[in-house]
Amino acid sequence: MTTERRAQLRDFLRTRRARLTPADVGMAAAGRRRTPGLRREEVAVLAGVGVSWYTWLEQGREINASADVLDAIGRALHLTEAERVHLHLLAGLNPPRPAPATGVPRELHDLVDAWAPRPAILRDRYWNLLAVNEPTRAVFGLDDTADNCLVAFFTHRRYRDVHAQWAAVAPSVVAAFRAAPRTTRATPGSPAWSRASRP
Repeated sequence: MTTERRAQLRDFLRTRRARLTPADVGMAAAGRRRTPGLRREEVAVLAGVGVSWYTWLEQGREINASADVLDAIGRALHLTEAERVHLHLLAGLNPPRPAPATGVPRELHDLVDAWAPRPAILRDRYWNLLAVNEPTRAVFGLDDTADNCLVAFFTHRRYRDVHAQWAAVAPSVVAAFRAAPRTTRATPGSPAWSRASRP
């Protein structure tokens, strides 16, 4: 990372930290503050990183940050999608993959991602996949075309292979989908029917 890029990263982190108050992040304000915004220690706590390490990062020192750590800092600073991309680029990393256009808030996508290395998904009442973390994709062999749990259960070979007794489990999976209250189930003519009812 060049000296200029480190200076840009330093200024970016400082300005984003300065615009937040402890109340914005659910923390109690302790004592008088000489400058506005969160303290470095508070950002470090929220991001789950060492205070010294975060201080060095914000000072523009020559240290490396992983994508996971940058994501944690981004969550701590309540960065927008565009700001998260900018943070990654300033640190010399590829930008994070944008959240799918599902109407799900970025915070929920981040919550699902934070479960790594454990698989985690967020699905709606029609069993459509709204957010999937990378461990889930790895375990079940899901790709970007997988958009519904029920469809994936029947059409993705690796997803099926995870279940040793797949043929015995399949009827109960269908029954669970059909047993959902009518208000939480796709019905003919509903927008989700075309996806949730595919064989």
